[in-house]
Amino acid sequence: MSIKKAHIIGINGSPHKNGLVAKLLMEVLEAARENGAETQLVHLYDLSIIHEQGLYSEDPEKEVPANMPEDGITKIYPDLIRADGLVLATPVYWANMSGVMKDFIDHLTALENDNFKLEGKVAAFIAASKENEGGMEMAAISMVAALTQMGVLIPPWGIMWAPGGSITAKEGHPKWANEDASHVGKTMVRLINLFKKNKVSWY
Repeated sequence: MSIKKAHIIGINGSPHKNGLVAKLLMEVLEAARENGAETQLVHLYDLSIIHEQGLYSEDPEKEVPANMPEDGITKIYPDLIRADGLVLATPVYWANMSGVMKDFIDHLTALENDNFKLEGKVAAFIAASKENEGGMEMAAISMVAALTQMGVLIPPWGIMWAPGGSITAKEGHPKWANEDASHVGKTMVRLINLFKKNKVSWY
């Protein structure tokens, strides 16, 4: 019995569609396609975005998709729910993610609060800075902290930042994020397909 193609959405939180952030994101998505996935790319800067209104603080029961003001992010809620995987990619602005990426994550609260709509999805994260002035790790981990609370699963090498290198016992990898991007796309598809073949109850 054949399984349905993995569906992975890339979220570009950079204003640049051909910059370092977008390049790494495209490498992940390209590898996913080469391994049989259907991919989709969302440029957050192309969307009209209304800031999260803080309904959860008023009453958690209000924080559901039906009560969110309609904007570019809520319009892709159906895609996000259907997706098997997400790749969040952001530039580093003052040691953290871009404002539009934070808006995107805030909008996910309604999906998480509405019976954990993101639970069990596979997610990867990219943070990149042209200046190498620091903050890549903080930006990446800030995204990770929110999404893991929503129940996503992170594949091997699934947290990347650039520029950045690593040194193993055998050799150095001065641009390891670029090297890992293709591995992440492949690994995401493999992990998604494993879950499709073997249904998992997370409770």
